[in-house]
Amino acid sequence: MFEQAVNYKNGLYEELSKIGKGLSSDRRLEILDLLTQAPKSVETIANGVGISVANASRHLQILKDSHLVKTKRKGNHIIYSLSSPKISDLVHLLTDIGNSELSDMKTIQDKSDAQDNVKTISLKQAQEEYKNCFVLDVRPSDEYAAGHIQSAINVPLETLKESMPKLPKDQKIIVYCRGRLCANSNIATQILNRNGFDAVSLNSSHYDWNKITE
Repeated sequence: MFEQAVNYKNGLYEELSKIGKGLSSDRRLEILDLLTQAPKSVETIANGVGISVANASRHLQILKDSHLVKTKRKGNHIIYSLSSPKISDLVHLLTDIGNSELSDMKTIQDKSDAQDNVKTISLKQAQEEYKNCFVLDVRPSDEYAAGHIQSAINVPLETLKESMPKLPKDQKIIVYCRGRLCANSNIATQILNRNGFDAVSLNSSHYDWNKITE
């Protein structure tokens, strides 16, 4: 009976370790974080992470073997998504642990927040003020379509400069992107403030926003 118990335990831990393998790469963590925003093709993932399609495919296969992502065909493309909403919870929990336990993460974040023309706003303050502000979502349009903060207007970062004439200069602009692991809200805020806007960076995601309002 003792041997049976050991075999039972070992079998379960061996299976659970497959998830650990999927998480044991910075690029795979980035891919998972990207997929918390919206399902994507391998080409879009490769472009978003800044790696080759072949390299992205290898990482995605490991994530699929780890049961962290799943696929479906859409026309000529294979679309990847998280295998369960719980995977999104796992990615955000891991990020929260990193933010609280890894001092170098805080150092990197503080350095980004301290750049010229970057002003930040807390999630709590943003939720208190957003109804009187212009909320700007600078993520790609597919991520905005998958879910966004109420009343937010989507202007992807790459189109921000050409879209500035449409943005208000007489109203505070709250800018958000994918959350604390993404620098784009700070970059967008910096661009706006350099051009005479009153912009603040909300380094929280749509997921974070929903969690605090549940």
